[in-house]
Amino acid sequence: MKKLITICAVVGLIMAVTGTAQADLDINAICINSCKDLLDGIPDTSNPWVFEVWVELDDPGSLHHIDVTKPGASTPFTTIYEVDGDWFYHSPSFYPSLGDLRADYPTGDYTFEFRDSGDILLDSVTLNYPDLDEPGDFAHITSPLHGATDVSLNPTFTWTIDSGAGDALDMGVEDPCTSEVFYESALVSMTTTSWAPGPLLPSHDYEFDVSVYNIKGWQPESGLPTMMTVEGDTFTCRLWIECGNDIRFTTVPECLFDMAGDLNDDCKVDFHDFAIMAANWLIDCDTNPSNPACVPK
Repeated sequence: MKKLITICAVVGLIMAVTGTAQADLDINAICINSCKDLLDGIPDTSNPWVFEVWVELDDPGSLHHIDVTKPGASTPFTTIYEVDGDWFYHSPSFYPSLGDLRADYPTGDYTFEFRDSGDILLDSVTLNYPDLDEPGDFAHITSPLHGATDVSLNPTFTWTIDSGAGDALDMGVEDPCTSEVFYESALVSMTTTSWAPGPLLPSHDYEFDVSVYNIKGWQPESGLPTMMTVEGDTFTCRLWIECGNDIRFTTVPECLFDMAGDLNDDCKVDFHDFAIMAANWLIDCDTNPSNPACVPK
């Protein structure tokens, strides 16, 4: 889903891979992802279960399209073309449950055929898509609350989660109007329960999300993808189930009045203001009138 690229670069697994990889394709990774979103702990009807495929290529060479065939089928169920540098497939339908999704996208061997503009086969890779358990619990965001309109410009987000729910966490703060992710951090720990991303814009709507990943073959001791070399080409193949919980909130407006000791104008007095004061201790305000430490509060 929205953090697929980030996670592809951070966590991974190795699956059964067969085929002849051509060096001019330079495959970097093949990702298969099943995912769904919650909104404040309730299934998000606009983002229920979906099936996704993402192929990363360092150099596509003469590649024109990728035919993907489901287990037991003889013809492709989709053909992936490059769009703005991405080779990506997203299921056209949403599914209320993981079982409903698996009815259309069964477990088993998926075949990827890489072809040139003349439909000549350049490479064939087979990935085993096994049955993964849905994470047993989702991240429950405890602060801020969904719909809050008074969130600090320097918030600390907190949440609780079952320590056995999955293998990795990811968190991010996004502007839902522009889809720009201002802060994002991918972690390979189920113990992280808080995150302070840094200053946010005042009077602004944001979406904060925490996603839990259940990954096949996860290796917590390394936290990195395992690489495979096939016929001289090295790439990773990854599979996971992703469940995310999102909340939406609005930050406080710009300060409507001067607050004593608020040297950085973030509407509160904290260690950031102390750092400004310490860095400018005994400064000559007559020669530095615009310094924050010299502005009367």
